[in-house]
Amino acid sequence: MSLRSLPSEIYAAIVDQLDESVSQSTVLALTRTIPSSPVPQHQLFHRVQFTESAQFLSFYQRIRRTADDPCKWVQILLLETWTADAETALNVLALLPNLHTLSIWIGPKNFTPEHLEELFSVDRKGRCLKCVGNLRHLSLRFRPYVQKATYYQFLSGSYFDPILEALCRWPAGRLSTLSIVQDPFTDESSSSAGSEVAPPAAFSLDLPQRTLATGFAQPIVFFKLEATFPALLRSSIRLSLKSLRLRFPSRNVVRPLTQAPLPQPPSYGAPTPTGSRPSTKYFRPVASAHFNPSPNLTFLDLSTCLITEGSLPQVLVHYSSLTHVVLDDCSILRNGDMAVRDNSREWRKFALECATAGISRARERERKVNKWLDHLQIQQQKPGERRGNKRDRGRGETGSSTLLPSLVRILPPSPTLQHLAATLYVPHSLLSMDTSEALPQHPRDTLLEYIHKEWERGWSEGLSQLIKVRERLKMSWQNRLVRVMRFATSEDADTESPLPDVYAEDSARNVLEEGHFAGLIEVIDVSEFALDSRKQTHMAGSSSPSGASSDSHSAGLEEPPALCLAGTPGNPGPDLPTGNDAETVPVRGLAHTPGCAHEIGRKLWRDGL
Repeated sequence: MSLRSLPSEIYAAIVDQLDESVSQSTVLALTRTIPSSPVPQHQLFHRVQFTESAQFLSFYQRIRRTADDPCKWVQILLLETWTADAETALNVLALLPNLHTLSIWIGPKNFTPEHLEELFSVDRKGRCLKCVGNLRHLSLRFRPYVQKATYYQFLSGSYFDPILEALCRWPAGRLSTLSIVQDPFTDESSSSAGSEVAPPAAFSLDLPQRTLATGFAQPIVFFKLEATFPALLRSSIRLSLKSLRLRFPSRNVVRPLTQAPLPQPPSYGAPTPTGSRPSTKYFRPVASAHFNPSPNLTFLDLSTCLITEGSLPQVLVHYSSLTHVVLDDCSILRNGDMAVRDNSREWRKFALECATAGISRARERERKVNKWLDHLQIQQQKPGERRGNKRDRGRGETGSSTLLPSLVRILPPSPTLQHLAATLYVPHSLLSMDTSEALPQHPRDTLLEYIHKEWERGWSEGLSQLIKVRERLKMSWQNRLVRVMRFATSEDADTESPLPDVYAEDSARNVLEEGHFAGLIEVIDVSEFALDSRKQTHMAGSSSPSGASSDSHSAGLEEPPALCLAGTPGNPGPDLPTGNDAETVPVRGLAHTPGCAHEIGRKLWRDGL
């Protein structure tokens, strides 16, 4: 029996046994060696990767002159070239309905903001993505750096902020992994393909000569993250999003991650006369402003961003499900001496703030809830107000204020952080005279021992404070002095709200007010005040970003989060001063903690960044 007479099912079974990295090349070799054999060709199109612009053009010509099957077979598309033709890319991506992984490199010569806005505006007719319902992984990598000064982007107000606005309009789907990365400005990134683009002559005539020298300012990707990113984290993709990577070199991303969406003025971006500002009564609040940002987010990578020592606890307050955090080449270690300050005792304070982030979250929520309750009590005590207005009166409301509790307290949640990864930076004076990249063995081991010891001590102190707060609340609850509520977990998703009907008014005016009680469950059993380490560990381990359960915290909450300071291998980071001019330098050659966030991130993103 010849190979040509074998049925296609046998070829398909053989190909399915191959590794994904070699299956495509094997199928291609079979189709060329035995052209008349029934070799299934869908493996050729399952994962397509382009590293040159000519490859992408050939692929477009191939799928145009064939049937619809190749378009339906493509599930992973990696456009990893800085010079791909944007028009061709839009034409191709609009033909692929079954994509679940999409990676695009955006350089200074291929995509403009208008191209990507058209691609991601799925609510408009045009060359937009048809795979939004199936898309699970979206990666956008920006490298806008040029070798010659061009001020077209600044003068025309052309930035990539409309991409985030388009993503806000996406319907609820399966998008669980989102990566938006701007490469750091290095010698390699500033001279990559496409960076030789020259500015239009009209924009160079009237500019001072100093701006056209080598020290000109490079373009930026997003103009104002505070105006777009908070709304994205509260849009329809908020519930499905579990892993997020944001890398904007030296940009402050804490405010966009933690603050509520800004109210939208009647004409956003219009000039305001000097000495005046738009009337606040015409501002339109964002409809989703009362939502919690991405409540199911478990993995967060903020490498190269501007992160201060107090920023991570602030982020943990707003993202209660975070288990893995990566802070490589961030200012928290790069721009200071936190690693060695006061014999590394700053790490104790840092760990304590991370462990007690739940206390800050509970107190902030208490303030909002009790302020709202006081406002309701004052309204109900006014004689004759809203008398007979059935719409404004809640179902079952009798006009009495007995249903309103005098004081509501929120139970601080247990910490969920399991892994913290960063790059260790030390003052230049600690480095060996023989090498500028490695710390001598003995001082390095001693420093790491101090850091880990202080980290564990601070975490233990934070848990002790958390237990004391919960014990005090238990005593007040047992004495019926306060009404205690806790933050809802994933297990409580189907639980009915414990609030009386007076809070469930139907008027649109109370939509935002109702948000003060959203996600809260009333404590009804004394066992809910204890820190059940086994239950918390099981819940956290079952939702590991890599898909496997985490066993590094099998001992319970008394174990501090695994701390890894080895940095991401292969990530060059931003260009830093060298020699005696450098205040701090990275320590290379450290071993990774087993199962650290670096390792999980490599498996999650699979792009080497």
